[in-house]
Amino acid sequence: MDELGRPDIRLPQTLTSPKTRVPGARPPANAHPEDGFRRIGEGPSAVRLPAFWAGHGIGPYRPCDEQGRTFAWFQACPLDQADPLEMVPPLDEESFVGDFAWFGDIGDPLDHRAAVTDPIASDLARDGLSLPADFLALITRANLHRCLDREGGGAWTDVTGPLPSPVDPADRMVPFFRDQQSRILWYLYLHHSGQAAVVCSDRDFTVEPGLRYGPDGEIVLPRREIFWTAPSVEIFAYRFLDEARLTLAIHEKQRAGELDPELLAHLAHYVPSSSSEGCGRMPR
Repeated sequence: MDELGRPDIRLPQTLTSPKTRVPGARPPANAHPEDGFRRIGEGPSAVRLPAFWAGHGIGPYRPCDEQGRTFAWFQACPLDQADPLEMVPPLDEESFVGDFAWFGDIGDPLDHRAAVTDPIASDLARDGLSLPADFLALITRANLHRCLDREGGGAWTDVTGPLPSPVDPADRMVPFFRDQQSRILWYLYLHHSGQAAVVCSDRDFTVEPGLRYGPDGEIVLPRREIFWTAPSVEIFAYRFLDEARLTLAIHEKQRAGELDPELLAHLAHYVPSSSSEGCGRMPR
């Protein structure tokens, strides 16, 4: 089998694995209508946000934009043309229960990280909200702590908050992850109904908005939108780490047959001979 980096080469058949959470050509039972939006909460008070995935370029399978920016989806795909979230591999969301079982040993709680999350939890409790268990695990467990940083191409964990949501003042947002130049920040969005999701934005809501300048010195107004990214912190971490590991495997010229079935199923989504044929993101 040829080394990775050849999208024109058929990948080996994805092996069946009890841990595989990428359904491939099979639509997951909990698939969402492909309308480009997702909701947090129920009823008339639900927050409806455009759905977007900001992620790694995956070598020639899903290239970065022409400037070589790592997080190309967010800046290169206009929402009025397509919903990029629908172009990434679907996940069996019901198989994620918040315990990070797919990760392996998540380690013991770290006291110095609990010192960060405990004050946030206290602030949220006054508003009748709480931090989800998977968020607490990602931030405080010894083996999960900074796992995204280690494989995230310079992105880093930065937990602050909570902040009022600019969409609904009854909701709260907890910043927890940002790219190395703070062009994209990820937030845990806590709806006042108790539902939660991960959202991202090109705006840092922890600071007052400042002036931004374009390449010719012109003032650029930042977008004020928030994008739905994942239904849980665990699912966000799973997809983010899968893409980071695929990027490394391609860089190190691993052979496709050596990939974990989980990663192979993810990569097959972008190969023309697979279910992703015609997605428009493959090199011609």
